[in-house]
Amino acid sequence: MDTLAKRALRRIGSKMVQGQLDVPCIALQLLSSVGKFDFPTERLRVQWQRRQVNVLEELLLFSASHECNMSETLRIVLSKLKNTEDWVVSVPDGRIEVLTIIERYNTRLSTASKKFGLKGETYHWTQSYHFNSRLYEKLLSSVFDILEDGQLVEEADEILETMKLTWPILGITQKLHDALYAWVLFQKFAQTREILLLKQTDLQIQKLQLHNNVREAELYMDSFVCSVEGFGSNGALNLVDSALLKINMWCRRQLKNYHLYFSQANCSIFESMLNLVLLSAANLNDDDEESMLIGTPPGSSAESTLIHILVVRSIQAAYKHALIVADGQSKAEFKHPLILLASELKLLVEKECSAFSPVLHKYYPEAGRVALTVFHLLYGQQLELFLEGTDHSENLKEILGASNSFELCIAQKLYSMYGEAAGSSLSNFLKPYMIDRFSSSIILQWLHAQHENVLEWTKRTIEIEDWEPLSVHRKLATSMVEVFRIVEETIDQFFNSSLPLDIVHLRSLLIGITSSLQVYLLHMENQQVSRATLLPVAPVLTRYAESVNPFARRKPIEPAVREEKVANKLKNLTVPQLCVKLNTLQYIRDQLDTIEEGIKQSWVDVQSAVGLLDYLSYMASEGATSKSSPSDESIDELFTIFDDVRRTAVNITDTILNFIGTRAVFWDMRDSLLFSLYRTSVESARMEIFIPTIEQVLDQVCDLIVDVLRDRVVLRVFQACMEGFIWVLLDGGPSRAFLETDVNLMKDDLAILKDLFIAEGQGLPSDVIEKEAKLAQQILDLYVLKADIIIDLLMKASEHMSHHLEPAAARRRNVHDIHTLLRVLCHKKDNGASTFLKIQYHLPRSSDYDDVPVKDAPSKVPIFSDMLNRGASFNWSETGQQSFRIMKKKLQEASWQ
Repeated sequence: MDTLAKRALRRIGSKMVQGQLDVPCIALQLLSSVGKFDFPTERLRVQWQRRQVNVLEELLLFSASHECNMSETLRIVLSKLKNTEDWVVSVPDGRIEVLTIIERYNTRLSTASKKFGLKGETYHWTQSYHFNSRLYEKLLSSVFDILEDGQLVEEADEILETMKLTWPILGITQKLHDALYAWVLFQKFAQTREILLLKQTDLQIQKLQLHNNVREAELYMDSFVCSVEGFGSNGALNLVDSALLKINMWCRRQLKNYHLYFSQANCSIFESMLNLVLLSAANLNDDDEESMLIGTPPGSSAESTLIHILVVRSIQAAYKHALIVADGQSKAEFKHPLILLASELKLLVEKECSAFSPVLHKYYPEAGRVALTVFHLLYGQQLELFLEGTDHSENLKEILGASNSFELCIAQKLYSMYGEAAGSSLSNFLKPYMIDRFSSSIILQWLHAQHENVLEWTKRTIEIEDWEPLSVHRKLATSMVEVFRIVEETIDQFFNSSLPLDIVHLRSLLIGITSSLQVYLLHMENQQVSRATLLPVAPVLTRYAESVNPFARRKPIEPAVREEKVANKLKNLTVPQLCVKLNTLQYIRDQLDTIEEGIKQSWVDVQSAVGLLDYLSYMASEGATSKSSPSDESIDELFTIFDDVRRTAVNITDTILNFIGTRAVFWDMRDSLLFSLYRTSVESARMEIFIPTIEQVLDQVCDLIVDVLRDRVVLRVFQACMEGFIWVLLDGGPSRAFLETDVNLMKDDLAILKDLFIAEGQGLPSDVIEKEAKLAQQILDLYVLKADIIIDLLMKASEHMSHHLEPAAARRRNVHDIHTLLRVLCHKKDNGASTFLKIQYHLPRSSDYDDVPVKDAPSKVPIFSDMLNRGASFNWSETGQQSFRIMKKKLQEASWQ
């Protein structure tokens, strides 16, 4: 069919080189040139012929009624032509006559006077403009690729250049071409949303604005009158302005709700469409501003006013949609609509500031401020209605938090866009919500309730704590883990409430945390017993003497009964339990540091939020001074309340550290070590026998204690071992007596014990070990000395004691102490020492007592009961005798611990 049409058109062109072509002429020539047998089917021929007749009928019949009185004749002729069956059977002369009549009428119309005096102007330019424009639109549509919707063919420019040949026939001018091409491109864009078409439309409209306004051409364009409806009224515009108005109205409908039609993904379309609206908005009035929620600033340009309207209308439309969504979700999620509305609006604000405001700012710098102000104002109206209509609501705290979070979002976006710049007339529409007026008391009530819950939970969980390690990986109290979990949940809820917080609220939070931890620590402290309860009381002092009668009855050492309350406490103070307690105390300190750091960091965020709210108030009051936030120093002073918890934890840690070694050595190992080491003889009960027991304790400690405390605990165990070793040397009782030859063995034992704790460099530092073992080494060195030398040292110590009187509680054992020297003499297997003790102190013989190991010893030991009435039997000087009397008096006043 295309080939047939092309061949006919070529014939027409060759016949009418000198004449002027128009559409009716082309239709007539096609009818006369194309025969019945040129069509493959009769149906195609009928369709084609009726289409040509319809063209002639529209162009000649309806127009001829205004130009001549031959419309009735023309109607009859066209009806014959329309009857395709009569046309086929008609003789050729009859067909030629019909076509000649029609051609005569068309020629008469074509020779009518020209209205505008344009070059090449014909009657059909103006009278058939509606047909010509539609036909030209169809021709322009050939630039689109039928295989790729929304794309132009590569030969689009050549096609457009070829279409210029139709301009004299259809009455198309350059301006009319640009308008119709823009309209065709835009219609295709509306179908495909292809941005290339929108940019091409933009380009064509720019070309329209560059045309020179020639009077004849403008009159010609104005003759193409179109009735249009826009902006609430009807009117008549020329074809070009009508096309521009249609484009403008379509774009405005979308731009007035750009949150619905656009997103970050198609933001480029949004910008191109906005630019298109601004280009096609000249001389187009819009009375939409009369019902604006926020009016345009005084002195705004037409462009700024238009964008202002688009922004306000779009925000209002988006708000209405968000309100509907929030109401629907409220029923499904059982949340108050205001909470959900705030969340929806925050998403819209983020979208506004990331996608739209950067584009709008290029044309209207106040666009972002307008959008945020409208968002803030609309939600504020809804919030105000809620607050006026309720006194107490179950959701009040959540609603206020959501509202404050939304207001912070608005303030942050405003600050990021405009900084400290104030003074805008739009600031009059900013009305801060003043959430703190309603939320302050609610926060305090909530904190009080939370503190009571945490305190009650702390008391309940500490009561059932057994302090047993669950495993080597879980070696701290589960109760404290639970307490901190609840504390952290409270802190998270406190800072995540999104409510305005001040220093009063922070102080209340810290007091509540401290109170719970102090209650926990106080319970731990009350579970402890004094270290002194574990120490065996020094046995009765005796002098070495072998039994003359092995069958003589010996005096037993009667044990003292320990208080039941203390005994019960000791059952819950085993070494593993003490390790768990130490780990828990360290955990408290570590977690407290973590919590403090977290709260301080969160408080920085709170201060940032306070600053944003102050900024919003600053903007609303057009630069009025805002209230100042508390200084860092005042905040740091609040956190000193945690130092009380730290000090308490440190004190309890020190108490347990002082207790744990004593517990292991003087209680758990008193039978296996204290009452067995060197008993009867050194050779039969060497230290190496008891090393496995000590190793077992060390393994247990190292498995359970945290790394940061391991060396401190091991050191306390070593100190207790040294104290126990010294106890054996000095207070071992009647069953222990040492020869000078035993000292080397005992020094070897001391070296073994030190090596155990040094652990080939993996344990305690050697210098620390040597320092702690120094006294034991010195006491062993005393046993090497002759009895006479030790007696002389005792005399000198007594003289020194008379001149340096000190309270009994302040006395500490040392190698030159009279107590140490006296006990060395008591345990020294030496006749001279025994004689001295018998004559000077009347001490009983060691063989007179039955030294059976017991866990408890009498609390009162008769150390010097017979010594006071005894005079000096040695040749002591007067000063020495006086010193000795003072020594006896002091020993009578206080016993050695």
